[in-house]
Amino acid sequence: MQIKAPRLYRNRCGVYYFRVKSGGKEKRISLRTKCSKTANILALQLNLDLERRRDMGAPKLSDFNFDVEALRRYEIALKNGTTIRTDGSAEEHARAMEMMVQIERIGMIDPEDRPQRRPAKSEPITLAVDKWIANCAGKNGERTVDTNVYHIKDFLERSFPLVESVERWLAEHEKVVFNKKRALRALEENKAAGRHASADMEVNAIGKQTLAEYKDALLAIPQTPKTIDNKLNSLHDFFKYMIGHGLHTALETNPVEGMFIQTKKSRKKTTNPYQPFTAEALAILFEPEAYLAAMDSPDLFWGPLLGIHTGMRIGEATQIRCADVHQAPGSGLHYIHVYKSKTPGGIRNVPISDALIELGFLDYVGECRAAGADRLFPHRALINHSYSKELSAGMLEYQRARSIKAPQTSFHSFRVNVITQMHNNDSNTAKVMKIVGHDDGGGHAVHWGYVRDLPDLKPIVDKLEWPIDARALRYNGRFASFLANRNNWAPDKKPPAPATATKAKSGRKAKAA
Repeated sequence: MQIKAPRLYRNRCGVYYFRVKSGGKEKRISLRTKCSKTANILALQLNLDLERRRDMGAPKLSDFNFDVEALRRYEIALKNGTTIRTDGSAEEHARAMEMMVQIERIGMIDPEDRPQRRPAKSEPITLAVDKWIANCAGKNGERTVDTNVYHIKDFLERSFPLVESVERWLAEHEKVVFNKKRALRALEENKAAGRHASADMEVNAIGKQTLAEYKDALLAIPQTPKTIDNKLNSLHDFFKYMIGHGLHTALETNPVEGMFIQTKKSRKKTTNPYQPFTAEALAILFEPEAYLAAMDSPDLFWGPLLGIHTGMRIGEATQIRCADVHQAPGSGLHYIHVYKSKTPGGIRNVPISDALIELGFLDYVGECRAAGADRLFPHRALINHSYSKELSAGMLEYQRARSIKAPQTSFHSFRVNVITQMHNNDSNTAKVMKIVGHDDGGGHAVHWGYVRDLPDLKPIVDKLEWPIDARALRYNGRFASFLANRNNWAPDKKPPAPATATKAKSGRKAKAA
């Protein structure tokens, strides 16, 4: 139970103590009294001493070595001008207690009368943002870093549109060369016209009010609660870094706290998981005549077949290199090594099923090697750290054309189908998780080394059965001439195309010869 004076408490034996915190640690100083009036007088003096120490800088707990006996020599100035002084003796203290009838009128130092400490100068906003992004790159994947950059750009653009340094930073971080030049030209025009409110701005300029106005702007667009919370989550990490590294000197608590629209629990309730394809939808999707006509490039043809026979994510399937397809010594079993994935558990060896071999997958891999290609789909460029853009667009277009685009179904639905059927086949859960690259989350993975990857996992993928006519869909070398023509290949890092007035509809650039 807290009493009247700040930081004054009473333990279960009724003895009062003074509690002080600093640097996340706590120190308790016994006042050796059960008298509330005496305790309040001592606590008031301790608080006064504490404030004096703080004015001289941030104190450490080791600085608080108070002499409680010396505290009994005190002087109290009452509002009516009366002063009570004691010499530390019991008699003087008793006399002071008699006058404590007036103590109720004693007030702590008025906050307006306290000397105000100005926060230290903080970092320029753009320099602080660059430091945060570098920190993100050390702990997050490339796509997460890109997301954080997009979110902080959105915040800066909406909150500080006429700050010269911010406008320059936004222009320099444009990905498309044409847009960057246009943004830099606009910067120079604003500078020449004197439109900038200031040349630079510190991190300390960002506070709760700025964030509240930013959130109101997002709500007015409007944007979905999930999108707004995602942006606020990036800003929460930004301020956590700023405060933790002493770059924002005016805040002690994260200003984004309390601003989220949804809680974790409510977000889970509103999140719609991916749904598997029905058996009827799979039969329509892989109907040979329509499939061969529409899925007319290597990734469009092989991507869905890899997804439904391995459970790979779309990014994993489209990144496969020729060097990632192996044949195990001894057993002779073929497998694909997934070298990069969403999680550490996704780095794995996936056995190639007999069904994929029957479809001619290994024949296609041989053609890629003969053509000198590094990847199985060398015609696709790396866009946003993935080779999957065209396959994703092609799948969506094909689903709609075949009238099988149900809610929450996409390439990822193949993964749901695979996991579901494996469990329906009573496959061992640990083995299923090794095949599809799921982290167990419970520490059991440390024992999975005892599972023989290929001999134990191959029967599980071979038991997968789908309404697919493997004989009608079997690969017959239809992409061999396309692979042989290197003009069809795309570099790993394709330079961005100039922006156009109208956004072209995403299409399939590469066609089979």
